[in-house]
Amino acid sequence: MTQIRRSSDISPFLNAKKRLMMTAKRASYASLYHERRLKGKHPLRLLGTPEDPWAGSVAIGAYIMSNRFSCAGQILTNADPAFQAEDIWLEKDLNATWGHYLHSFCWLRDLNRVVDRKGARQKAMAISSRWLEEFDRWHALAWAPDIIGQRLINWMAYAPLILDSTDLIFRSKLLNSLARQARHLNYVGDDNLRGLARMQAISGLILAGLYVPYGEAWLKKGTELLTAALAQEILPDGGVSSRNPEDITHMLRDFLRVRLSYQTRGHPVPQPLNKAIKTMIPLLKNLLHGDGKLALFNGASEENAQDIAAIFSYADQDTKDTPDIAAQESGIRRLCQGSLRAFMDVGPPPEEEVSQQGHAGALSFELSDGPQRIIVNCGAAHSLPDLPDTDLHRLSRSTAAHSTVILNDTNSSEIRKDGFIGAGPTMVSCHETSVGGHRLLEASHDGYVAQFGVSHHRTLYMNDLGNDVRGEDILALKNKTGQRRSFLPHYDVRFHLHPDITVIRQDARDRVLLRLPAGQYWQFQFSGGQLSLEESLYLGERPKLQKCRQIVLSGRAERPKTVIKWALHRLEQNK
Repeated sequence: MTQIRRSSDISPFLNAKKRLMMTAKRASYASLYHERRLKGKHPLRLLGTPEDPWAGSVAIGAYIMSNRFSCAGQILTNADPAFQAEDIWLEKDLNATWGHYLHSFCWLRDLNRVVDRKGARQKAMAISSRWLEEFDRWHALAWAPDIIGQRLINWMAYAPLILDSTDLIFRSKLLNSLARQARHLNYVGDDNLRGLARMQAISGLILAGLYVPYGEAWLKKGTELLTAALAQEILPDGGVSSRNPEDITHMLRDFLRVRLSYQTRGHPVPQPLNKAIKTMIPLLKNLLHGDGKLALFNGASEENAQDIAAIFSYADQDTKDTPDIAAQESGIRRLCQGSLRAFMDVGPPPEEEVSQQGHAGALSFELSDGPQRIIVNCGAAHSLPDLPDTDLHRLSRSTAAHSTVILNDTNSSEIRKDGFIGAGPTMVSCHETSVGGHRLLEASHDGYVAQFGVSHHRTLYMNDLGNDVRGEDILALKNKTGQRRSFLPHYDVRFHLHPDITVIRQDARDRVLLRLPAGQYWQFQFSGGQLSLEESLYLGERPKLQKCRQIVLSGRAERPKTVIKWALHRLEQNK
């Protein structure tokens, strides 16, 4: 049996002390002393350009040419007919999502797709020139290490757009700014960052060391930071510390580009980097539904299937499926038989420092048949605008937004006011059995023990033909010796359905039909609790916000345990 434990929360005193130290440290970055530290040899050219194999969007590039920007499905426009794209840096009310997108210069990838190369270069240089006027000195957002890391990479990768200029003064300013930002990164290191942001900062420092003259010290520092970060952020099974499948895709893109850059510039690739890529690729394949997109756990969206396939191609890996991986550290298990795939979250929330996008979805599961998702989690809303009177981001992280059991409408993990995950499951156990193609996954978590004295056990079975899935949820009361509980919590077992699925009520009270778009039918049947159909939201296809339905089995927990059984069976069509 596999057990994944979560360490206890960091004390508020240590958190406060850390915040004070970081505030003081960042205040020093705005000083004249730090500005003098950033002076050094002035590069006259780049030694090369890192390859970016991920294609941008022609449509978004066209938006920029017409002085508009697109981020997370939103179009940023200005009613002033005199507004130009470079005026974007004068906007004061942009949120963090927009700020990160703009200052990282990742939109250069889209502008690079514009057919009018001369026009695209002029637009890119105008926007970059205005950025230099407004942000060439330290700024809390624009000079955040992860944003600098991405900006350096994009400036170098798309140097033909922003450096192919006869304006030697602009060219000199841009190259000098690039070197100054690299020196800042070299000084601050990863700045106590964790997770994806940490890797983005380190990747930028390494590539600056490889492609900017006089960058040997940056390369050495970046390689040292990378080795330490890989040991902490990449789990032995290829998962990541945040337990977010989407972070795996973004890290792999950075890692593959860094590895190629080491090779291109004639430097040995650090062995820990090769090892990380080798373990992450198979795990990523195990996190894909039949549509080639990601399962939705801990802040992930589906992502683009072509972008994911490009990762495998770029890594010289075929896109064929791989055997199921135990994922003993990252805690997302897959059962696969034929065209049927089921995923279950069998891990505790991420550690506090990397939990800002984590979800309270213990023992939630998803199910797909071929390219069609059937049972889903709602997904993540961290880049979507809120609904009226609704904190959509917080709601999407709640237990109720997942296909799992929720007690008394209370999250299995505390989502604190600061956005991090607090109290919740400290241990999740999992055991898998496979006999003759029949698969059985048994898991439990203790997230409700402290609040209600109840542990949740879930069993998921898949038959050898891949047309039958059965589940059992057990709520076991764990009273302390000599303690009596008169309070019995209310439970809801939620099954969120993909927006493409149509629910059909039947005469029998213990079953409903699920119709797939291609005309196939699955029958959902249960025993225990009362069935109801409720509205839900699907956020997996970012930036869409789609209405969908959910099946809810409700009741009150009993002593010593409550058992809710359910099953999904594919109905064979008459030929």
